[in-house]
Amino acid sequence: MPLYMISTQAPIPVPKRAELANLIMNVHCGITGAPETFVNVLFMNNVPLSEGISLNIIGNVRKGRTGEMNNTLRQEQIKHISDLMKVPEYQMQLSLFEVPASWIMEGGEVLPEPGEEAQCEWLQASHSA
Repeated sequence: MPLYMISTQAPIPVPKRAELANLIMNVHCGITGAPETFVNVLFMNNVPLSEGISLNIIGNVRKGRTGEMNNTLRQEQIKHISDLMKVPEYQMQLSLFEVPASWIMEGGEVLPEPGEEAQCEWLQASHSA
């Protein structure tokens, strides 16, 4: 978590997928402070999209951040993805959906609430290993 699902009609080349996944991770972590290991990106192609849309992105993010932070996250993701993929912003759809941290597991452990990562024993132990 977060999980970003990217839908396109045509496949994105593998090197570009790697760039896009890293960009999404960097933007998400830079704004939210979430650990990089939490970010997952899933690519789906041959997906029928609305007319005029080239990229549809759905991001499931941990609930508990401010509306302002989520709005900033959404706008920054759109801007940077548009630049990388050479797709105008008006041809992209990006939606963020909040999911309670207690509903999410990473490596068999329930995720901490946003901002509580430093107090999370299992996360700190896995980062010091």
